Order: sequence, then C-alpha cells, then structure tokens
Amino acid sequence: MQSLRAAIAERLNNPARYPRGRFAGRGIVTCAGGRRYFTCAWVLIWILRRVHQSTLPIQLWHLGRAEMSDAMRLLLEEEDVEVVDAESILHQYPAKVGGGWPLKPYAIAQSRFREVLFLDADTVPLVPADVILDWDILRGSGLLLWPDVIDLREDNPIWTTLDLEPRCCTSVDSSVIAIDKERAWNALDLAILLNEHWEEVYQFLHGDKDTFLLASILAGGGHQMIEHRPFSPDSDLVQRDPEGNPIFHHRTSSKWKLFGSNPPVVEAALTPHCEEALAELRRRWSGAIFHPPERSVVARAHEATLIAARRFHYELDGGEHRSIELLPAGVVGEGRAENEQHWALIERDGGIVLQFFSGARLAVELLRRPDGSWQGRSIGDPGFEAKLIAEREWQTWPHANGEPIRRSAGEQIAALLDPVLFAAGFDPQVRQELQSAFALLNRLFDDVPEQLASRIAALRLSRAWEVALEELARDLAASRDARKALARRDVIAPLDINSAHYNRVY
Repeated sequence: MQSLRAAIAERLNNPARYPRGRFAGRGIVTCAGGRRYFTCAWVLIWILRRVHQSTLPIQLWHLGRAEMSDAMRLLLEEEDVEVVDAESILHQYPAKVGGGWPLKPYAIAQSRFREVLFLDADTVPLVPADVILDWDILRGSGLLLWPDVIDLREDNPIWTTLDLEPRCCTSVDSSVIAIDKERAWNALDLAILLNEHWEEVYQFLHGDKDTFLLASILAGGGHQMIEHRPFSPDSDLVQRDPEGNPIFHHRTSSKWKLFGSNPPVVEAALTPHCEEALAELRRRWSGAIFHPPERSVVARAHEATLIAARRFHYELDGGEHRSIELLPAGVVGEGRAENEQHWALIERDGGIVLQFFSGARLAVELLRRPDGSWQGRSIGDPGFEAKLIAEREWQTWPHANGEPIRRSAGEQIAALLDPVLFAAGFDPQVRQELQSAFALLNRLFDDVPEQLASRIAALRLSRAWEVALEELARDLAASRDARKALARRDVIAPLDINSAHYNRVY
C-alpha cells in the first residue's frame, strides 16, 4: 500500500469528487456485528423506533457472515432496518476496511443517504434524534462532531505523522456524527484513508474517533463541534445538544448484555424500555451467530414445508414434552432449549435428516418416518431419544374432502428461487434439483404453479432458464390438477358390476 503521507498528498492535490445523483435523502447509520454489538444495536433501534418514533430510514452495516446470521438480519428487517454487508459493497467501491472502527467512515460514505446521522451501536438516544439534521450548526458546516472528556496533546506524534502543525485540541467522541456528505465529502474521503492506514494511525489514537477531526483539518477545516463537554457518569459519556441539554448516553463502559444485569440509563424513564427490548431479543434470538450447514435444493424444499407447518409436538424419553416452533433462518421459536436452539435439514444417504443445534454444536438428529413423524436421538452420551410430531393442521393431505389447502407456497417458492442459482447460467443438475423440490411442494400446496410463474416474471433469467422454469410450471399445474381431480372422487368408487358374473339380490 502507498505510504500514508504520499496517499494524503495525492488526495489533497486531487480531491475526491462528490458523486452527484448517487445519494439522496436522510438516514441513520450504525455499525454492528457479533453478539455484543448486535445486542446494543437492537436496543438502539428499539428506542429510536418504538420510543422516539423515528421515521428516518436506518441502515445497519456489518462485515461478513461471521458477524451476522440470517436470523439476526431478519430480526432487524422486521424493525424496518436495512442490513448492509460491507463485503458485498467493497468489490464495487474498494477500500481497506480492517475491522469495526475502519468500517464507520466507509459505511457513512457508501450509505444511500446524502445527510447522515451516524450513531454507535452502544448509544441510547435520550430524546428524539431526527431533529439533529435540521440544526443550524450542521447546516452551516456540513460536519458536526461531539467532544470527548480528553484532549489531543500537542506532543502527540499523530501531528508530525500527518505533517500537520502540532496543537492541543479537544478530542472527539465519534459515537455521534452528523454530516452532509455533499459539503463534507473531502473530509469523509480523508477519514476513510486514515482508517485504511489504521496500523500507522491507531497507535497514536484511540481507534477511529479522532480520524474524523484530523481528516477535517487536513481538508481545510470547516467542521463544527458541540461546545459542551459530555458528562461522564461511571466512565460512560452523556453527550449534549448545543444548549447543553443531555441528548445521548454513550455506554462506553456499560455495553448492553443480553443475559445478566445491566446498569440503568441516565434518563431513568428509558431504562424500562431498554429492559423490554432486551427481553424481547432474548425471546426471539438465542444469542448465537448460527449459520446452518450447506443444504441441497431438495433439503431446502423440505425445510420450507416444516416452516409452513411451524408448530410441532416434541417428545423426549422420560416423559418430557413441549410445543416447539420451527421458523425461517434456522430459528427455533417457542420451545427453544439448550439442545434445540437452531435447526436445519440436510440430505444424507438419500434421506432427509432434521438437525437441532446447541449454539453451533450439533446436538440432536432425527430421521423422517413413514407416518410423517421425525425420530432419533441426541449426539453423544448419555444421550436421549427424541420424537417430533406435526400438529393436526399439517395432516391435510390428500384433500379427502376435495377442499383445497388454503396455505400459499409463496414464501417457499421465493426462498427456493435464489438468484445465486441462476447467476452462472443454465445448469441441468440445478434444474433437476428444483424439479424435485417443486414436486414435493406441489403435493402440499395448491398454488405452486401460479407462484412459480409469478416469480419467473420477477427474476432476471437467461432464455434457457426462463424456458426450463416455464415448462416446469406447466408440468406442475398438470400434476396438481390431476391430484385435485383424484381427491374429488368418492372415497369408495361405485363398482362396475358385470351382470354375467353376479346376480343382483336387492
């Protein structure tokens, strides 16, 4: 990589051009990945959305699958949050993002908003925050920063490292940043650069926090900083507005814990809301970043049928039993326990295996029986036997009364038609696997052909894939119609009696 001084000189001689037309509107951006910061971000979003009724769009950025599971993403999306994996953006807008701190300026820059309120995941808004983007102090500068309780010293080597005049100045707490990217684009671009060279920069700073200040100084200044230093209760920071009123509680030393006790918020009235948020998260998330094993298209189709059934009766030897929910993204809802925190289906030896996991550890395996139940045992000693039986709603086959199954296969079809399957061009093997998967769904739902046809129109497909899927939809419709016709026949068909062989006696 180019030396830091040389890179800065090049940027100053050729300032980055703001990409007009690419960004629009306002939004809140935060970065969170992993168990600890996901928990903090959940509380932040809960307070923004449910307490302060924020209507601004929210983007949460993370770095790769190691930081975010599908289950975690779905939870956030249900709270109207856009989840962005920076690894999916870096190929288009390259940068060296070496972790959570360097991600912050990159996420701000690449978010879809022109005006951004950035909030660290471990902040708690004490009052509605949307109004910050209307403050005159921001409109006059384009970049608004908040102070720390410490100063950058004049003898800090960072000044000579960046070829800047040494000075003593207020350090920045970058948990809150307000920026109009069009007016502060050069400073933001330089902040990204400083964080790309984190090995050189962070040895003199505490992470990313003062890189925004230094980038603005390099770009010629123009930023504004709240003049009131934060309060510092129990080593946390309580940031203030231009009038000196508390506005954010930055929990630098009291980050939220999903399990266990948490110190209160400085605004006492908000503490019950934060506790409510944590209780809801404990109910809906195990606290583990779970990624299911690789599954075939057929296994995914079987998963879709279990998700549609949703509720099951789970029995263990010794008489223990409970209701259990199998939800999308491998989530176990009601009935979750230590050995049944997550689930997945895999193919093995021509059969389908239902797996339960404790965290990321395989804990239980069940095989499907001819009667539709799943039976098996735990992994390891001392072990226990287990059985899973679907609730009565699942037993709707074979339409004995001629009535259609009223559940729709829309979600299952959408899950199977992942665009990744078609990205590499037509593949006969994938086509065969899809045919098997759709055939299974076609036995359980009455709208599979129509749902498939609808999805075909919405996908970007090669002509070969389009023809193959349209043909498959026609075959499924014929099979479905034949099955429904059979279901409408009498359970016992009238006998065609040959009078030459039988005498009618009544």
